[in-house]
Amino acid sequence: MVWQIDLSGKCIVVTGGNRGIGLAISHQVAQAGAHVAILYRQSEDAPEIAKGIAEKYDVRCVAYKCDVTDQKAVQELFRTIYHDVGPVGGVVCNAGVSHHKPALEYTKEDFYKTFEPNVWGVFVAAQAAALLWKEHQYQNGRIVFISSVSGTVANKGIAQAFYNPSKSALTMLAKALSMEWAPMGILVNVVSPGYVDTDMNQSLRDDAKARKEVEDATFVGRLSTPDEQASPTVFFLSDQASYITGSELIVDGGYSAW
Repeated sequence: MVWQIDLSGKCIVVTGGNRGIGLAISHQVAQAGAHVAILYRQSEDAPEIAKGIAEKYDVRCVAYKCDVTDQKAVQELFRTIYHDVGPVGGVVCNAGVSHHKPALEYTKEDFYKTFEPNVWGVFVAAQAAALLWKEHQYQNGRIVFISSVSGTVANKGIAQAFYNPSKSALTMLAKALSMEWAPMGILVNVVSPGYVDTDMNQSLRDDAKARKEVEDATFVGRLSTPDEQASPTVFFLSDQASYITGSELIVDGGYSAW
């Protein structure tokens, strides 16, 4: 019999889980039976989105407004989620930002605007989960970082010299944390999407020429859908990935394989 992913009885926390890839992940983990806690920062429609997911899949799904770079607040929030939504079994660190600017114009403030949410914020959410699991002696925790193919390649023609290394950092962070936390039963992995048809890539929706250039540079000849990034993420959260940790899966349709 072909195996099926079952996340019932767990709560999965998804940062930025109300839009783009994060929204697709929220839907898929709920479809697999998990309760969902969506962490968002600005989008005021997040509670309504969470309500829709809860009704569609008959699970608990709650949206919490939170700044993932606020270490103390995030740790307190994870305790709240544990009691209000359900025992946390996995965390998807998806929230992040991208800044396009010529490197000659970068400032220290630009550095922090990128690295604080993209690296520190990811660590904060992962740490909060690990502390919670240690407190409850839970030995089956799953953490997935949503990174980017930009952590592997310099994107042709795109000036984002801080964004790319912020994504590279997640691969090594996952390796370091997976080494430290494996004795606690915590597995840490990375999914690195290529170009995905989301609001973050609105420029490719607006510019047919730019979109064709990306598609021509991709083996499969098209952009990814958000669901195609969510599926491997859900796999990493499942018991089927019980012997995988410290790994990065590049889901880019062959874009970086030239």
